[in-house]
Amino acid sequence: MQASALAQLGATGLLVAALPLTLVWLARDADKFRKLAWFAVFLTFDLILFGAFTRLSDSGLGCPDWPGCYGLANPFQAREAIRAAEALAPHGPVTPLKAWIEMTHRYLAMAVGVLIVALALHSWRRWRRDRSTPCSPRLPGALLLFVCLQGAFGAWTVTLKLQPVIVTIHLLLGMGLLAMSTWLAARQDAIGA
Repeated sequence: MQASALAQLGATGLLVAALPLTLVWLARDADKFRKLAWFAVFLTFDLILFGAFTRLSDSGLGCPDWPGCYGLANPFQAREAIRAAEALAPHGPVTPLKAWIEMTHRYLAMAVGVLIVALALHSWRRWRRDRSTPCSPRLPGALLLFVCLQGAFGAWTVTLKLQPVIVTIHLLLGMGLLAMSTWLAARQDAIGA
């Protein structure tokens, strides 16, 4: 994948994450971290649902490489490659719609990753400023490591052509990510941060 396509892909993920980040950071109240944590929970839940839709619509190989789609940032740019793959196997896993479904799942995943990076950075900065705060950066840091592991399994899901054990682990990690992010958000509610 070329650097320009990778940059476009990253920009798309940032753009998807920009709405919740902007809404949280423009809020005038003090509980920005709590709101950001709940946005991450909401988006993670949506990501799991969309992942199920991706699987049930047989779109998991709509873009059979990773992180882009036929080496490009989006299915618009990969039109010709998608048409060629569709011509080779008219009833196969590649159609423009399936490519968009798969890439939308990836864009949502990138947005979840960006939100978790923001949570980890914010908690670390807050903890560095005041080490007596009840909000340790350990859980957000663990969440960051967990989302990186989940991203790796997402990549392997595609590159290993939907091996059932990898798909199952990817789903289980997604549920674990939802549980951890919910735990983080609920802790913020409990301590009133």
